[in-house]
Amino acid sequence: MTTRTSIYDRISERRLAQEEKQRLLEARFPKGDFASTCVSIVQAWVWLPCGAFEAPLPASELAGLPTDFSHDPRLLDERGLRRPVRRLATPAAERPDINAPGRSSEILQAALKQWAPAFRDSIDWPNTQVVLFVPGAVRAMAWLDRVVSLWPRALLPHRGFDLQTQVPALWLPEVLARSAGAQYLLCLSLDTWACKEQLSACLPDQLAGEAVSAVLLRRESKTAQLQPDSLLKLFAPISLSHAPRTAQDRNDTQTLEQLMTALSQRTAIDPSRVKGLIGDGALEGQRLNQLNRYARGFLPVLDLERQIRLSLIGARFGPVTEQWVQIGLAWLTTSADSDSAVWILDRTQADRTQGWFIG
Repeated sequence: MTTRTSIYDRISERRLAQEEKQRLLEARFPKGDFASTCVSIVQAWVWLPCGAFEAPLPASELAGLPTDFSHDPRLLDERGLRRPVRRLATPAAERPDINAPGRSSEILQAALKQWAPAFRDSIDWPNTQVVLFVPGAVRAMAWLDRVVSLWPRALLPHRGFDLQTQVPALWLPEVLARSAGAQYLLCLSLDTWACKEQLSACLPDQLAGEAVSAVLLRRESKTAQLQPDSLLKLFAPISLSHAPRTAQDRNDTQTLEQLMTALSQRTAIDPSRVKGLIGDGALEGQRLNQLNRYARGFLPVLDLERQIRLSLIGARFGPVTEQWVQIGLAWLTTSADSDSAVWILDRTQADRTQGWFIG
């Protein structure tokens, strides 16, 4: 006699099977209960035209690096003159591609070969997600396909790849707002403005540049966050809106004072520890006078002569990679001096000031 299975039994079996599938999935990829205040920076690797950096180094050494530039007869400005460019060294590309997708692929191939073994081998790949920040003028899905095709098979992240186009200042608060996800996030960003699509983004007196940044972040559980450790923390930045600087007094430091107070409250870092400054290099529109006056009055150990200006050591590239390079350099320089803190200052826009603290 054949026993029929009732519809309720079949529903129950499916439910049990689904619960078992979910249990196995959660055993492999725990939901996590991550803190919403900050993440830890485990390691950073930055590649600029002046060199690749993976180990802690003093800000003075980085600020004084030599910078060269070249010309490419295929890259001309509106007047038909050759634009100066500062490229990454990619030996496999004898004649660098001048289109953004092709050049980005050349840089990626070279970066994956250059990656310091110590950096790659220290990553917990089963618990890591690679966050790909798409280069400017490159389609997101095309970039994902290209990265996956070039990525070393032995280093495939078990938590997969995630595509992002936002600047870190917008992306990080979204990550902190989620309690679930991978514990480790390898944030990979690269960009080039030494290409036809992006050349017009540079002002006439600027160099078109290229850069790569890989920053490994560790999300902290709410319970573990109560235990102090030696890893540097990355908090969301503070951004302030204000009147255009050209309408401000040349000695007005109110915005910088407000920014520093807010950063100190968020990070618990004493501004008196700030020994390094990483900025975009903008000095016009009262920027230089206001910064000098504020630093002399409130930051006793900051030497502005050792300021790291990306426009000088790396030329210009997209804002997403620019912020990741700044974060990576801040980790490298702060790691060289345990008593110091680094201030990342963005004053690109005339009516907005943004800052990060790492220390």
